[in-house]
Amino acid sequence: MADTSKVADWAWKGFTVVLSVIIIPLAGWVWSTNVKVVELRNDLADAEEKITNQETQIKQAQENASSIVGLAKDVQYMQATLLRIETKVSQ
Repeated sequence: MADTSKVADWAWKGFTVVLSVIIIPLAGWVWSTNVKVVELRNDLADAEEKITNQETQIKQAQENASSIVGLAKDVQYMQATLLRIETKVSQ
């Protein structure tokens, strides 16, 4: 009876050692993977914010470009008008 109890005790101790050898590294791996996932989520959030800012800057640049084109046309019209006035005055 004492031998079976000792064998069962040693079997249980061996089983717990094997489980700890498997579970502890697995827990470490899960922890480090979770940390990496959180870092990736933070990086993604930062990237999304930068993309949003760049999109608004692009929209503003496009509006400015169209305003510049409009101003250039206005300047050409004014130059043509001034040239006509100058030719009428000089006649």
